Amino acid sequence: MLNSLRRLWHTPRWRWSILVILLLGGCSAVTVHQLDARFGTPEPRDRVVSGDSLAGRHWEDEVKPILETRCVVCHGCYDAPCQLKMSSAAGIDRGINPAPVYDGTRLLAANLTRLFEDADSTAEWRDMNFSPVLNERNDSALANLEGSVLFRSLSQKRKQPLPVTEEGLLPEDRFDLSLNRSQVCAPIERYDAFAEDHPDWGMPYALPQISDEEHRTLVNWLAQGSPMTKVRPVSEALVPRIQQVEAFLNGDSLKQRLMSRYIYEHLFLTHLYFPEAKGANGRPIFFSLVRSSTPPGEPIQRISSRRPYDAPYAAYPGDGRDVMPHDEAGRPRVYYRLWQERSTILAKNHLPYSLSDARLERWQSLFLAPDYTVDDLPGYDLKTASNPFLTFEAIPAESRYRFMLDESQNTIMGFIKGPVCRGQVAVDVINDHFWVSFTDPSLFSLPQVERTLAREGENLSLPAEQSSNALPISSWIKFERKQQAYLQAKQKLMMQAYEDGNLRLDMQLLWDGSGWQGGEGGDHNPNAALTVYRHFDNAAVMKGLVGNVPKTAWVIDYPMLERIHYLLVAGFDVYGNLGHQLTTRLYMDFLRMEGENNLLALLPAGERQAVHDSWYQDVDSGLEKLLFKKPPQFDAPSDIVWTPGELSSPEKARIGLMRRLRERLAPELVHERSLETLEDDAVRRELKALGEVSGLAASLLPEVTIIALEREGSEHPQLFSVLRNSAHANITSLFDEEANRRPERDTLDVLRGVAGDYPNAFWHLTPESLQGLARRVAVLKDEADYRQLMADIGVRRTDPRFWQFSDSVLRANYADRPVEAGLLDYNRLQNR
Repeated sequence: MLNSLRRLWHTPRWRWSILVILLLGGCSAVTVHQLDARFGTPEPRDRVVSGDSLAGRHWEDEVKPILETRCVVCHGCYDAPCQLKMSSAAGIDRGINPAPVYDGTRLLAANLTRLFEDADSTAEWRDMNFSPVLNERNDSALANLEGSVLFRSLSQKRKQPLPVTEEGLLPEDRFDLSLNRSQVCAPIERYDAFAEDHPDWGMPYALPQISDEEHRTLVNWLAQGSPMTKVRPVSEALVPRIQQVEAFLNGDSLKQRLMSRYIYEHLFLTHLYFPEAKGANGRPIFFSLVRSSTPPGEPIQRISSRRPYDAPYAAYPGDGRDVMPHDEAGRPRVYYRLWQERSTILAKNHLPYSLSDARLERWQSLFLAPDYTVDDLPGYDLKTASNPFLTFEAIPAESRYRFMLDESQNTIMGFIKGPVCRGQVAVDVINDHFWVSFTDPSLFSLPQVERTLAREGENLSLPAEQSSNALPISSWIKFERKQQAYLQAKQKLMMQAYEDGNLRLDMQLLWDGSGWQGGEGGDHNPNAALTVYRHFDNAAVMKGLVGNVPKTAWVIDYPMLERIHYLLVAGFDVYGNLGHQLTTRLYMDFLRMEGENNLLALLPAGERQAVHDSWYQDVDSGLEKLLFKKPPQFDAPSDIVWTPGELSSPEKARIGLMRRLRERLAPELVHERSLETLEDDAVRRELKALGEVSGLAASLLPEVTIIALEREGSEHPQLFSVLRNSAHANITSLFDEEANRRPERDTLDVLRGVAGDYPNAFWHLTPESLQGLARRVAVLKDEADYRQLMADIGVRRTDPRFWQFSDSVLRANYADRPVEAGLLDYNRLQNR
């Protein structure tokens, strides 16, 4: 026996495991003084090792995958508890900060704490009130464990496993799973007090403990000083492609420089990739487009500003103008570079954008081939820079619009996945399910349209011109007046075009995807039709007109699409104050109503008001009517030939218009989400029947349920999503959405694949257990019925199989969508 223990002690893997046992049995309260006396004073250390070293390979192959699949699923973005972003080595080393990024009540904008941008070293993060989760005292095995918050939180879970009620749930009085819960961000010096006050809160929080093998792996890594690697350099074969893109984006002519600024301000949040290049995991290598003070060929010196259109010299201390390079005319010269992503890809902020062979040719044809002149470059004063209609007036509007339409899914996803990670400011202003189409971009080649856009530039200004500190009421009044003035000018332009015969109110008004020359899908672009599913404070965007016929749809034109981007992506500051966030939300109401009214213009004139009113039922009087009064209506008759039946009621006219929308966009409709493509007839029938459940039974289901259908002999489960479409009388409420809920009208859509980045529940099924599921769901009457359903087919967050099941879903999702997939977010998993 003694010899066996000696052999284990001389095995590094087990040496630290034995040490863990000793520590768990002998940990006592430690104070700052005691820690300093035993292990020295804390000081950030360099943990970076070569990827080719033994420690580097151990990190890449064994440690990092555990942290990703067990930790990053909750700690990956701005909404990570205590700002602990574990999706990169730099984020782990940075540590925790008690200040929440999401704070809708702050009166002044908060200081920026963006990883890779707002500090260059761990020492700088310490000066910004970040505390370490790794040991920063003496580098010894004992100190590396006892001085680590990460180790202590993992060990706490081992000492106090997840408490579970007889129903298989977490006791509600011991866990707070609300998104805005108070966070306790205990540094190592106060960790004992935290553990005593919250013994159940070991990590992973409110989820099962990780396996013994995973625990040993992490403990061994922590004991050895937590060595991590930098991002692996790209292969030599990829270097020429990067050089090609950077050369294109850094031409010297004013025309090229204006083009590159426009492209950057629209793609700064996207994950760019070369389709032919794959990483070690078989998935693409992603890049971000960044501004740098150094040209291609030199190391990137990233320019980090609050917004992408802020003056580049403002990122430097003092005036900054002397630090920035300048051209011969004295203008600041920035360079647009491809910066390799350092963080694990998370589905909730993943915006993939292909840099295919044809992409640069497409940009050349849109921005450089047209005959226009750029006499000078626009400056960076906030009033102008925040308004793309002023900044990029020289670029033809049709070119700008087609650029955004080429990847309209990416464009729309920007305001849902972009700077927010938790998008209630952006998405509680939209319905739970709606379709999106776009006006024909050739309309914006007309001279009178170009002139109107130029003349209305001031009226198209956006709240971000007031930076991140705005006064909500006065700001809203200002922008409401501008919006009304713009809509009147738009209505006048449309009436003149209608009378001149240049505009017909029929389905030909909508872009059908033609004019596409830059993709792999032929001459038509599948981005012409989109579907948005909203789930309270997050949403999903997919190509095609997906699901059952929704209540409403948007028809988006160029000025609306551009403003959506500059309002909610380029101009939105998640660190902004209450006024900025509230004014942004109110302005988005303007845009939603404008998109809806563009659709209404296609209906028979006599049915437009009734359809509009059906979308805005029970709107309160007073302030609500003031804020959401109906915008100017376009009153020319529709040129669509309607059947007598369609003219018999507003609802039939609406359904008829939705049918024509499908017909118009049929060549572009993507069917990958449709259950019709399933080969198994029994599975298809059952899932379609589930999608027909509505009313109270549907309202008892969560917003996003992921089904994993296991088949014997299959490598991965087949994934489906059950989406609850929450019905509302209207979506005008700023603060009490629940008051407008109408659960008796709720519906379900069942789609192929993962169709939500924040699952609320998981179901584990086989073809046999699937049979009869729709009938069972249809008769759900109360919470007790739902909990029994979860007990039978669900994989709850308390389930001992949870992590094994989670891994199978992740692998299947990557197999289904290797480019689009990323880690899911588990912060919204329900306790039901």
